[in-house]
Amino acid sequence: MGCTTTKVAQSHQAKEQQNYNDDDIDNIKDDSVFSPKNMAADDNIIASIAEKSDHVNIQVADSQAFNDSFVQQRQQAINNRSYQSTVQSWQPKSLQQLTELIKAVSKGKSLVDQHWIIFYWIACNIDYDTESYFSKDYKDQTAEGVFRFKKGVCAGYANLYKYLCDQLGVPCEIISGYAKGYGFENRKDAPTETDHAWNAVEIDHHWYLMESTWGAGHLNDKKQYERELTSYYFLPRPNEMIYHHLPEDVKWQLLKSPINMEQYLQMPKLRPLYFDLKLELVSPRNQGVISLLPGKSYAMVLLRASRNIQLIADLKLNNEKIDGGHHIMFDVSKQLYRCYFAPKKVGQHKIIIYGKKDASDEITYGGVLELTLAVKQLPKTAVSFPQTWDYFFDLGLQVISPQNTHVITLSNEISTTQILIRTPENVELLGSLENEAKQAITGGHQIYYDRRKRTWRCNFAPDRNGFFEATIFAKKMSDAGSHHAAVAFKIEATQIPLPPISYPYTWQSFYDFGLKIKAPAHRSDATWAENASYTEVLIKAPDDVRLSGSIQYNHVTVENGSLAQFDIEKKLWQILFAPERTGKHEIIVFASKTNEEGSSSVVRFNLDVTKLRRPMKFPVIYSAFQTAKCQLVTPIDGVLKKGAVVPIECVIPGAIDVNVTVDSKWIGSEGYKDPILQRKITVGSKEVGIYAKYGGTSSYNGLVKYNVE
Repeated sequence: MGCTTTKVAQSHQAKEQQNYNDDDIDNIKDDSVFSPKNMAADDNIIASIAEKSDHVNIQVADSQAFNDSFVQQRQQAINNRSYQSTVQSWQPKSLQQLTELIKAVSKGKSLVDQHWIIFYWIACNIDYDTESYFSKDYKDQTAEGVFRFKKGVCAGYANLYKYLCDQLGVPCEIISGYAKGYGFENRKDAPTETDHAWNAVEIDHHWYLMESTWGAGHLNDKKQYERELTSYYFLPRPNEMIYHHLPEDVKWQLLKSPINMEQYLQMPKLRPLYFDLKLELVSPRNQGVISLLPGKSYAMVLLRASRNIQLIADLKLNNEKIDGGHHIMFDVSKQLYRCYFAPKKVGQHKIIIYGKKDASDEITYGGVLELTLAVKQLPKTAVSFPQTWDYFFDLGLQVISPQNTHVITLSNEISTTQILIRTPENVELLGSLENEAKQAITGGHQIYYDRRKRTWRCNFAPDRNGFFEATIFAKKMSDAGSHHAAVAFKIEATQIPLPPISYPYTWQSFYDFGLKIKAPAHRSDATWAENASYTEVLIKAPDDVRLSGSIQYNHVTVENGSLAQFDIEKKLWQILFAPERTGKHEIIVFASKTNEEGSSSVVRFNLDVTKLRRPMKFPVIYSAFQTAKCQLVTPIDGVLKKGAVVPIECVIPGAIDVNVTVDSKWIGSEGYKDPILQRKITVGSKEVGIYAKYGGTSSYNGLVKYNVE
């Protein structure tokens, strides 16, 4: 009994991956790398390793060199805009003329200011001679030669700096030694001869270091020189410089206890930003090479930092990034970052950690440290990590499943996957599925909150074979603005059957009402039969829920374009939608409790009308029709012809009496036997109405109204 579309689509043959039922969720063990149990075990392992390690104690020899007054003078010189504009305006033709310019502007200035003027001029005017460096055919590296050609290698920078200091009568020395600069990581053994030069200067009876080469710029991965002023190398602290500069003469380490070459080579490669952000490498302690934790599939780096510091990382093998190879999280209880690194192959891996202050997108990340991860043997059980963003931790998200992987594999005609995530009650999630071309997959995701299990169920359905990225976005419900990316997984899909499964757009209320879609099954698009006049959506709902519908074209609602009714035999809601024209439409289903006013959007389908037999409108349906769970069998066309004799059949459960009006006149109660109304009427000139009376009331409730043409 009841109306149907002229053609029903074949049932979907794809296998939808079994979603986690309540028992499944309850039985999932938290065996992730980040479970409290595993984190506590990791901390014990790290503590044990630390006890056995031979730590290098690094302290400056002259504790008064960097007193508050000196630190303030240094920063004031760096910030002095007048010095910068003056130096940039110079165009000296000779070293002598340059010396006179420096003397003139330095007159009466502090030694710190004089050194900054020299440092700044070199940084703005001398380029690194990459041709000489890579060919090992060094040009004239005297101060005169470097000034003339406006380029040099480290020896040339150091010679020019000392020459200018000598002209000003300022004490300066050239230091020869070893540096962890370009190409350092390619070394296998300790260097046999010095490979770098920089300076030491005396200011107010204290000796300081000066690195004008690195302060002027750097070589990029393409072996090209990039000029970039880095003021960190202007009078840097010796206990920081020692991580990447080892003087041949130990006295120029300026440390209380000088280190040797073996210790120097073992130390991590710390960048200036590491010290600017006031980071502390807790583990490994002054060790540049680390291994996998014993019995684990990953290595760990612990970094102490203030909470406003943001960190990200890369794990590389042969300069190729390891997908899913790292994970960084802030441990609030210990106030430090836990950085996990999981290799996939044996070999010497490079760990690079980047940082920045503040979460603003206007501030870019910079390198803070580099370590080597030496992997000689991989454990049997490998792990990998999904990509996470700051919001994942800030909002307190937890991945329940899948654990310890960043790749979800779909095969054997399994079409979908489900990711389970727990959040605080005030957090809401959204999702997105993209292919390798970064194109969003329509109907590729379905995200909702399971209130009974207090778990977000995040479903994803690739539309073909290949690689996809499933991203989950989050925000606090009380926050204005958009959601932010929180966590992302890779999906590798093979043997996806056609047509693929897809999801209609659902609101959270769909699940709160306990609804289930029966047709169209596993489709984001409603089915349109060729040359039809309307389509249907079938939904199962609890007894106390009523449904209604709407169809839109170009965001304009089609008047009388939907009919929601209850199929008493199938115990399903049948919502019919009738477009007025061909083209792309949206159809929306609404739901409400039978005893409540108003309704909520619950699900939206796309509808592509390719060929329309004839436009039609449904009758006007009143709320009592849906509340009583009525069903209109015939006629479903809402416009009747004047004078026509029309059979009426309608399912109206539980009524005491049913009556019909023609042109607002009662024509008498006949043809109703609960729950079926069957009778014929002669159509008048204005309208036809169907009314029902229920127990406890003396009046009739309007159910259906037909118009007449």
